[in-house]
Amino acid sequence: MPLVLVLGANGFIGSHVAAALGAQPDVEIVGAGLGTPLPGLERRWLDLDLLAGDAARLVAELRAARPDTIVNCTGASAGSTADLIRLNVLVTARIAEALDKSGLATRLIHFGSAAEYGPGQVGEPVTESACARPVSPYGIAKLAATQIVLAAADRGREAVVLRVFNALGPAMPENSLPGTAQRRLSEAVAASASRIELGPLGSVRDFVDVRDIAAAVVAACRVPSLDATLVNVASGMGHTARELVEALARAVGFAGEIAEGAAGSPRSSDVPWQVADIALARRILGWQPVHDLRSSVELMTGGR
Repeated sequence: MPLVLVLGANGFIGSHVAAALGAQPDVEIVGAGLGTPLPGLERRWLDLDLLAGDAARLVAELRAARPDTIVNCTGASAGSTADLIRLNVLVTARIAEALDKSGLATRLIHFGSAAEYGPGQVGEPVTESACARPVSPYGIAKLAATQIVLAAADRGREAVVLRVFNALGPAMPENSLPGTAQRRLSEAVAASASRIELGPLGSVRDFVDVRDIAAAVVAACRVPSLDATLVNVASGMGHTARELVEALARAVGFAGEIAEGAAGSPRSSDVPWQVADIALARRILGWQPVHDLRSSVELMTGGR
């Protein structure tokens, strides 16, 4: 039975990855992270501090567990530049170094981000060969982490970066547009408000369901060999931020005005259009998304 170690298994995406892997009858999983273990994994949980913890302990834990695959779901999308570097780049470096020192031939699956690409040509889907030109500290940090994983692949390790576009799912982070919009809309309904104000909503994004992201991980664990080291994971469809917010409004029962008067995220204005080409994921992983925007919004809002 293959064993998969999910790092950051109690995080936003990591919890869905762990659930999808746990649903596979022939897969054994071990979770790792800081804080409360993911329900169901309490007896198969490693309380690991990948940033400040003992590096030798990480190597020892890897040798003891002997995972066939590691899925790195760790990282942060908000905070100071220094925090983003520590939590994305340094953590990934420690994982790669520990794997090298362990002597194990473990496959490494790492989550990258569409923020690594930066601005693209409007109307032209982004392929994995596109030049990475991140415009935010987050994108820069994620690109540096990606380079660490790609360097490991160059040294002979089986490794792949799944470059995830705009994830949608329950309990979205508060610093994200979907998380902020859902909270503001729910508060407006509770207060019988007739208007909310958000930032600009004209940017086009590729929103991908967390269930589809998790399915891509399962596919990357199962594929006999990795014939690519960088793969887009997205829906392949573009929607404006307003389309997403209006779908959320319908789901929570808000019928008022959605104004665009507040200040928006600078990185959104710097990247007005970004949609992925997912042909490589279909070809290499045998994967394709199955959930549309409406389905994702229903998941986010509990089907209300």
